Amino acid sequence: MSDARADIMQAVANWALWRDSGRWEKLASLYTPEAIQHTTWFVGPAAEFIARIRSRPSDGRSQHFIGACAVELNGERALAETRLVLLVRGTLQGTEVDVTCYGRSYDRFVRTAEGWRIARREMIYERDRLDPVAPDAQLKLDAGQLARHPAGYRHLAYLQAAGGASITPDLPTPGSAALTRLYAEGERWLKG
Repeated sequence: MSDARADIMQAVANWALWRDSGRWEKLASLYTPEAIQHTTWFVGPAAEFIARIRSRPSDGRSQHFIGACAVELNGERALAETRLVLLVRGTLQGTEVDVTCYGRSYDRFVRTAEGWRIARREMIYERDRLDPVAPDAQLKLDAGQLARHPAGYRHLAYLQAAGGASITPDLPTPGSAALTRLYAEGERWLKG
């Protein structure tokens, strides 16, 4: 494995650990100054994304688990697509719940004087589920509200919207036009 691939894979792994453990300066060091971050609840500058999550209590209610990472290199640019599982604990209708979301991160990396840095981070949402923490808890989800969100991140968006978040529309999911666009844009960008 080339040093570049190893460095990029390490940055992806560090992103998850540093984000979830509240190591904000280290997390910020993974991005370029003008980097863009996409999530279900945020699209914009990575610095603003970090500021927003930093202002929330750091109670471990969101955890990212990283899997296999494929890296494509072209000179000073690289694409990294990485399997991940996102676990979120929250409260819905007064009941503590867990959302498990399976997906992939899709990162555009650039080589800077400091090393490989994320220029753009987007997520691909494959599927998710919502479970009450207490096995005997009863929830009644609003079918209309649930159907407003794509199947790949339906339960995650439902929980976040119930907490007051504004949900990003049309995020990439398997077979979606958004995923086709993401891959085409990524390939064009990689070629320079």
